[in-house]
Amino acid sequence: MIAASDLPFFSGNTPTARLMREKDWSGSPLGLPQQWPQPLRSVVSLMLGSAFPMFVAWGPSLHTLYNDAYGEIMGAKHPAGIGAPFLDIWHEIRSDLEPLVGRAMGGEAFFMENLPLRLRRRGYDEDTWFTFSWSPVLGDGGTVDGFFCACTETTGMVLAERHQRAEQERLQSLFSQAPGFVAIMRGPDHVFEIANQAYVQLTGFRDVIGKPLALALPEVVEQGFVTLLDQVLRTGAPYVGRSVRLMLNRERDAPPTEAYLDFVYQPLRDAMGAINGVFVQGHEVTELQRTQQTLLAFSNSIPAIAWVAAADGPLERFNSQWQAYTGQTEQSALGHGWTAALHPDDRAVARQTWDSVRAGNQAWQVEYRLRGSDGAYRWFRAHAVPQLDATGRVLRWFGTTTDIEDSRAAAQVLQHADRQKDEFLATLAHELRNPLAPIRTAVQLLTAPGSTAEVRERATAVIGRQVGHMAHLLDDLIDIARITRRRLVLKKEWVSVDELVETALETARPLAHNKKQTLSARVASPGLHLVADPVRVAQILSNLLNNASKYTDVGGRIALEVALEGQGLCFSVTDSGIGMSESAIGNVFAMFAQEQSALDRSEGGLGIGLALVKGLVELHGGSVSAHSGGANQGSRFVVTLPGAALALATAPVSDASTAQTGCARTVLLADDNRDAVDVLADLLRLDGHLVYTASDGLQAVELAAQLRPDVLVLDIGMPGMNGYEVARHVRAQPWGSRPLLIAATGWGQDDDRQKALAAGFDLHLTKPFDPLQLSAVISERVF
Repeated sequence: MIAASDLPFFSGNTPTARLMREKDWSGSPLGLPQQWPQPLRSVVSLMLGSAFPMFVAWGPSLHTLYNDAYGEIMGAKHPAGIGAPFLDIWHEIRSDLEPLVGRAMGGEAFFMENLPLRLRRRGYDEDTWFTFSWSPVLGDGGTVDGFFCACTETTGMVLAERHQRAEQERLQSLFSQAPGFVAIMRGPDHVFEIANQAYVQLTGFRDVIGKPLALALPEVVEQGFVTLLDQVLRTGAPYVGRSVRLMLNRERDAPPTEAYLDFVYQPLRDAMGAINGVFVQGHEVTELQRTQQTLLAFSNSIPAIAWVAAADGPLERFNSQWQAYTGQTEQSALGHGWTAALHPDDRAVARQTWDSVRAGNQAWQVEYRLRGSDGAYRWFRAHAVPQLDATGRVLRWFGTTTDIEDSRAAAQVLQHADRQKDEFLATLAHELRNPLAPIRTAVQLLTAPGSTAEVRERATAVIGRQVGHMAHLLDDLIDIARITRRRLVLKKEWVSVDELVETALETARPLAHNKKQTLSARVASPGLHLVADPVRVAQILSNLLNNASKYTDVGGRIALEVALEGQGLCFSVTDSGIGMSESAIGNVFAMFAQEQSALDRSEGGLGIGLALVKGLVELHGGSVSAHSGGANQGSRFVVTLPGAALALATAPVSDASTAQTGCARTVLLADDNRDAVDVLADLLRLDGHLVYTASDGLQAVELAAQLRPDVLVLDIGMPGMNGYEVARHVRAQPWGSRPLLIAATGWGQDDDRQKALAAGFDLHLTKPFDPLQLSAVISERVF
């Protein structure tokens, strides 16, 4: 680095001067600055001291030095251009510069004005104009060793002049061709410079030329037109008004009359590009507006959505029912904006229907789904008829869009119910006839004169088994009916998972034993307890085990496994049976569903066992799924119950847990799921922590202010205040930077994590999370 005091011609604190001093010149063809010739030093000193864009190109390769102002012209080529060959820097315009370089290096000084050059200095090509002078610079030997340039970029001025000429030509054309009113206003007071006859007629033939708008038409000031003009002058954005209401005093000493206008405010610019006026053009649409208001009032009286579209399709008007359903404003729905409410899967059908009828100019209808303001989609039927002129050309379309969701759903429900009724009656008849046949035979044996005691005993056993089978069928029917009608009430309690598994195995063993099948069970963590209805969970497991046994050959294998999965409890029943096709898997939990290819192997039933399983699992807030590799690949059914219902039956006190009491924290849990927060609180208390719970955001804020806890675990979707709001509130308190804030939510996308961090959370956990992970985070935190 060269000190400014060492080389005075490098002095100055401008960025470019500092860059030149810091540059390593040892490898440059220009050599070290201490060895530069005096003419070059003088030019560099002059250049660095000037605020005007300047550069010097020196030596055989014309290595370039320049000042800050020229660096701005170079754009992205700066600062790499310091010391680089001039024609390499501007390689994209080399062919334009080489003749000029030849003239300068030949000893000619010359001046160029508004020279057009197409530069690439910011990563893209752009048209530019420059005015500059080039002067040859003599070296110590009296020969031309370089040239000096003082320049300025005139791109803005050239474009402004072009724009002004175009603006003048456009205004002249507008005035000559405008069918409606036209005016020009200048300055912040909007002084009338020009107004055509139509404009004067609109204002009641008042003399407006040379007057500010507020003086010429004082009644419009409070109607918002001055504000709109000010906005156009300030922003440069045109304003387009459609059917804008205006109250004007068109006659002296008469009350204002109502008019409606379509108009545009277009900004006008001076030679420097500054906005100095507004061009006004438009026409009166009062009669058309009144006609449309009458039509709109009529359309608003009907319950269906009514609309008017242009001949080529864009929406022009709609009644109030559209906004009431979709929530779209008029501005956002007009044109093709209404299609934002159209279901993506129905857009192709709507477009095909529209394309097919346009050519024929005929009435048409189509059914599609529209999204309501609540985000839900409903089915609608759109019907439209064209308005034609005398030649048969379509002027516009008039249409209605009617909600058919309920009628469509009702029809589907009736069709489905009819199919289910037929399937149910056929299945029920079959299943009742099966036990009735052996019962009838057994009764005949009991009444036969020659029946021995042994025969009567077997007949009685047959009747007992078959009656039990019929009772089981009726119990399943009653249960599924209660679930369907939401009449089944769970009786939840703390129940041992080990006992649930044993109860299910006891129910399934007889059938498995008869078929010489291996029935096994494995519980990953002994001593687990579950908050659930023990009868119904046992019913879920026994139904799955019996179903597996029915569709597994003699000597097959059936396994029940219970495992912890995240915060959930997972029951899986796996068999080595006949497996399921892909279509069967998708339908296996439907009412009366049975794999058709396996009917010859089925042990009977109404086909509601798995539907009953699904209903009972969902009542517990869980989920059930079926899996199979295909025919003869066996099947696997997985039931997951929510992690909030999971707890350890025992909590043996170990040395480790005793040690944790020395690191006990005050923890506040907030979640509107009561079961979830209570069970998690119990787990954290086992670690020795002092745990408090809140069921909504407001309660969490109040408790946090009182307790000032070490840790807050907050659900995001809570009533009162959501988790984000609670976190921001806590962080805003004087003590709020200390606590560990953990977001616990079912939303686990990257955006959700970013929102949590932005709200002040330290950690984001996606439900269901491992409680042990939470315990570890709390224990490892240094407060």
